[in-house]
Amino acid sequence: MFQRRYLKKAAACILSCIMAFSMAACGGSGESKENGASASQQEGKESGDGKQVVNISMTTDPDILDPTRSDDAQKNQITLEVQETLIRMKDGKITPGGAKSWETSEDGLVWTFHLQDNKYSDGTPVKADDYVNCMLRTFDPEVGCHNAGMFYCIEGGEAYNTGKGKREDVGIKAPDDQTLEIHLNEALPYFLLMANCANLTPVPADKTTGEDNLTYGSNAEGMMYSGPFAIESWTRGSQIVLKKNENYWDAENVKLDTVNLILAQEENTRQQMFEEGNLDMLTGINSEYHKKMQDKIDAKEVVFEENANPSSSYICFNNNDPDGIFSNAKIRKAFSLAIDRESFLKNVQKKNKPAYGLVPYGINNEESMYREEVEDPLLKSKDEDPVALFEEGLKEIGKTRDEITVTFLQSNANNDTKLNSEFFQRQWQEKFGITVKIDTAADNSTFNNTVSKGMYQICNTGWGADYNDPMTFMQCYLSGDGNNPAFFSNSEYDKLVNEAKSEQDMKTRQEKFAKAEDILINEDAGVAPLSYSFQKNLINKNLKDYGINGSGGPLIELKNAYME
Repeated sequence: MFQRRYLKKAAACILSCIMAFSMAACGGSGESKENGASASQQEGKESGDGKQVVNISMTTDPDILDPTRSDDAQKNQITLEVQETLIRMKDGKITPGGAKSWETSEDGLVWTFHLQDNKYSDGTPVKADDYVNCMLRTFDPEVGCHNAGMFYCIEGGEAYNTGKGKREDVGIKAPDDQTLEIHLNEALPYFLLMANCANLTPVPADKTTGEDNLTYGSNAEGMMYSGPFAIESWTRGSQIVLKKNENYWDAENVKLDTVNLILAQEENTRQQMFEEGNLDMLTGINSEYHKKMQDKIDAKEVVFEENANPSSSYICFNNNDPDGIFSNAKIRKAFSLAIDRESFLKNVQKKNKPAYGLVPYGINNEESMYREEVEDPLLKSKDEDPVALFEEGLKEIGKTRDEITVTFLQSNANNDTKLNSEFFQRQWQEKFGITVKIDTAADNSTFNNTVSKGMYQICNTGWGADYNDPMTFMQCYLSGDGNNPAFFSNSEYDKLVNEAKSEQDMKTRQEKFAKAEDILINEDAGVAPLSYSFQKNLINKNLKDYGINGSGGPLIELKNAYME
């Protein structure tokens, strides 16, 4: 999951997901409607024909739905409803997905997946070669998948991705139509958990040849759908309509006929739509709205759930700042320590919990929850004076505070985003006596592109888990990783995280993660953590058997959901 997954991310595979890179494509009528298309809402409310219809919201407008380019929570949510990953998570357990069974070699280096007898929505059989094609495109330099580094564990993947090797040498093979083999460089204790990433779903090669390699997924009509649902229409700036895929291998257990994904970017808008019955689920509500709805919750008119959603948000510093300000570790740490996280969450965000580390609650190192075992690294520095640290940093870069003006890039012009940005602006201006300007990206897509190119000084982003392991967060800050928005680089950090990849002793592995996290958050302050996501959700009491995934698969799993 940046606030592409840069609050992806959340979630390319999940919850790869929290942080947000996003854009949009077209289909359907092409008519754009502000904050949701009423047509599908009316369909859901007025059908009265026994059709199973669910309405949920999109908080951003996706730019493209190519599974290989799925790199934020919103795109993952849609992609993973319409495409079939090798496995699916259900109640926190691994269950068959596109693969009905699997095994690994004794040395853990070769994984063999035996595929279901699955078909795309147009009736074309899904073949192992289609999975191979999608995975190879993840490393294809022309495609430019931000998540490629996450899969460098696959033999030959890094070499192909960096132009030093060949496509045919990547260790992903299809011995026959129903068998997929993946060869790893090293035995990873968490590899199977990665098999539900959007980047590991089938895409036929004849759909991505020539110019289509860059445009696949930019419209609904040209795509193939292997999952429980298929995209029926896609109206940019408004909504995406999903219909049940009757050819899906487990179609008999898919009960919904229609899923309407309605664009509603402002939280107030989503709340109003929920109260009017035009949305069946609200995720991540704030404490004020929770109180407002308490009577309905007590009366069981709506269902309330709360859970740790393994994602974290943070302030991202451009460690390669061309102005030389945030390339200084002491200045970065001063800006991090200057943030009153408790006040931010209590008075502005009004939800979640303050973060002083990177890895959120809900992520396990094997069977133990990492965050409960490892103290947040920034807590040990919480009482340091950020002003004194700022002055030391200024001396190191040869500047005075009068010469300092910094620019905070916000991801869009939404009111919620603006309130967040203004809070940070006040904190830094009042603490350091400097000028903090706020620039606003045209939309989330522009924001993500700007950040990924390093054309910023400070921004607010985040990450959501692609799978249930600390590596999904720690991997991002390896030197040169495509999901490293801070351009952070530290050789000791790289060494510790790379060692942890294949470390089989879980206690030693946890110690390596803890040391690396301390370097990133405390010693070098590559990013400044803000909050851990603890979601409060409201659900239509008639919606049953949905799932809210914390670490793998779509954030809202609708495969078995139905309206009672």
